[in-house]
Amino acid sequence: MRASSWHVRCRLLVAVCISAVLAADVDAREYSAEQPLQQPLMQQLARVVGDSPLPMRRDFSWLAITEMANMYREEAERARLETRHTTRARDAVKWAASVDSYAAGMQARADAITTDTDIEIIVAANNSINLYLAGEPVILSGAFSGRQQAYEQRVTEQFCVLYLCERFLDEPDLPMPGKDVLAGKRTTNAAYWSFSQYAGPVCMTADGLEFQFRDMTHMNRKRAACKQLVAELYALLDVLTRSHQRGVPLAWGSMEISPVGDSQAHQVVLPGSEPVRLSLPGLAASKDLFRIVRPWLAARAQGQDFHLVVLNAGHLMQAVDTGP
Repeated sequence: MRASSWHVRCRLLVAVCISAVLAADVDAREYSAEQPLQQPLMQQLARVVGDSPLPMRRDFSWLAITEMANMYREEAERARLETRHTTRARDAVKWAASVDSYAAGMQARADAITTDTDIEIIVAANNSINLYLAGEPVILSGAFSGRQQAYEQRVTEQFCVLYLCERFLDEPDLPMPGKDVLAGKRTTNAAYWSFSQYAGPVCMTADGLEFQFRDMTHMNRKRAACKQLVAELYALLDVLTRSHQRGVPLAWGSMEISPVGDSQAHQVVLPGSEPVRLSLPGLAASKDLFRIVRPWLAARAQGQDFHLVVLNAGHLMQAVDTGP
């Protein structure tokens, strides 16, 4: 590894340590009397979200801290790869382990956010963004040497998928992420999260599925379960759509999933048509949930819009194996 690259890694580790120390001492609750004519998008978002309802502040905070943890993990992995065949490999492994540990702590802090967590979002006089989770600060600005802009772009793009930023940021020349990019993210077959003081945590898709959870306990397991089930539903939907397009009659109300011997595959039984073989462990273990979502599958396979709200999703998904 070149010396300059190694020094960058060392400076990042120092920055991690300094951030951890500063988090206990820095108080950035002073506002700037004069705002610049045009600020970076994340600063603009932070100012708006800081005065917004608590569910929106939770979304912003969870995304910001989670992306910070993701970028630290990426930096640690990059260091391992760049030094694996050099004399600095052992030092890089130790350094990467320290950064991984810090990232895990950041992710745990994000996942500890609950509906009762008091959250403040402050843009300080120097335009640094600071979160206060139950009074404890998390500094978002200046966390990455040379990658701060990439970090802020990732946070804002994900936030602007959950919320239509163009509706509440009224700068006509706002440097928003490309609208085509956001539109694409909003229509991909993926699970997105939102937090409402009325509905609680909601795992949703862009085409009409909403899984509502009663609370935010064990959010890492709930996220994993919802992600897995949504992926399985779209895998099944793809097969059903192609069958419908071929004119295969499908008895939607009698659709069942059963395991195939000792294999990882499952058999989707549709009276009047050939069985379909797929790996659907989550849906197979969540029979009540599968029964509830069948109308959505039927409508979407036939090209129709369908909005389905699944209540008490945590109970319905509890049989999904998401690991330890």
